[in-house]
Amino acid sequence: MKYKSVDYLNEIQQNEFIKAAIDHVGAGVVISDPEQIDNPIIYINKGFEDLTGYEPEEVLGMNCRFLQGKDTDLNAVKTLRENLKASKPIQIELLNYKKDGTPFWNDLQIFPVYIEKMEQNYFVGVQKDITKRIDAESLVGHYTSEVKRLSTPIVPVEDDVSVLPLIGNVDEERVQQMLEFVSHHVQEVKEDYIILDLSAVHTFNENIHMGIYQLDQLLTLMGTTLLITGVKPNFALQSAPYANFGELSLKSYPTVKQALQEIR
Repeated sequence: MKYKSVDYLNEIQQNEFIKAAIDHVGAGVVISDPEQIDNPIIYINKGFEDLTGYEPEEVLGMNCRFLQGKDTDLNAVKTLRENLKASKPIQIELLNYKKDGTPFWNDLQIFPVYIEKMEQNYFVGVQKDITKRIDAESLVGHYTSEVKRLSTPIVPVEDDVSVLPLIGNVDEERVQQMLEFVSHHVQEVKEDYIILDLSAVHTFNENIHMGIYQLDQLLTLMGTTLLITGVKPNFALQSAPYANFGELSLKSYPTVKQALQEIR
């Protein structure tokens, strides 16, 4: 009896140690019981309280869905439920809401755990606030879009005439961006002429050739004439392996000024 008592005390001490350790992991930890109706929460650590603002008596016995809100991605929730139903581990980024209504991005990891001694399945969820990272990525994406937009500027110079100066290296992504921006611009403004100025592009490649060809085809369908300016001798020589501008039935001018004079 004494031996069992010692074992029992040791087990209590071990459980207290584990609980204290989990409270200091720096993340929210939730344990739920899938063998009960609606998979209720049976344990939360201090990290979960700090993260969400909820105290144990407010959430124990509830399903974790109370953290979801109006802008939570329903497809992500569906994926989460399917993995839980199949007892598969999952890591997912989910927009959740704190007790005071503040939204936060939750890097949620859920692990199915089987306790052999208890012959019982549990889910252990680890939650981490990654809102700052998501916001930073969104900001970078916004700046990247702005840089792309500014790297392909369309400049109106006269009634029904705009200039698109290409600058720097041109890859396939820049070509698609150019086609998208020009198409949108012509639809909005109804230009008669687009002048593609290549004076700041020093290396001709297949992407530029295909871009000019596709742009000419696109603008022809939209009733707009494409003119090329700024083609230097070394640039023309580099274009020889691909095609020449004559094959594209395009007019080329040394400068934008000369192209405008011709249009007038």
